Amino acid sequence: MPDGSKGGALTRTLALAGVFVSQAAIADMPGALALIEPAIVQYRWEFVVPEWVAEPRTVTTVLVVPSTTPRRVDYASLEFDTAERPIGVVPVFSCKYGDFGLPNACVTTWRTLYADVPRAVIRHDYVDVDVPRLQANSVRQTFDVPRLVWKRASLVVSLPAVAIRD
Repeated sequence: MPDGSKGGALTRTLALAGVFVSQAAIADMPGALALIEPAIVQYRWEFVVPEWVAEPRTVTTVLVVPSTTPRRVDYASLEFDTAERPIGVVPVFSCKYGDFGLPNACVTTWRTLYADVPRAVIRHDYVDVDVPRLQANSVRQTFDVPRLVWKRASLVVSLPAVAIRD
């Protein structure tokens, strides 16, 4: 068809609109123009994505719990101290006059001598102490453990397009 014909003008119009239609398709139309209508083209992609999932895990452990119990401990100890003990008697002479002239009145008195003598003594005492005691307790604890899993996902992109309907 020549460029000035009806088919050439339609081809140029469709080419400016971004749609390319062959000359043979336009020639097959019995004088009617092809209808152009808006359309949507969808593109779909399937892929896997990582995802963190927390799984509960229960752990049972045995703990040793220390404690104390108060107790009284009695004990005896040996100590040495001193005691004043008599060790003998001593005569002490005293006279009324110091010149020993006659008549003089003299007196003899007996005095006891004392000495500090060591002696062993047993003393009883006590001590309050805390006696350690160990007790085993079972403890159950739940933890969330992270785990990486792969899940399927899809992405759909819709784009506008121009369609030609016969």
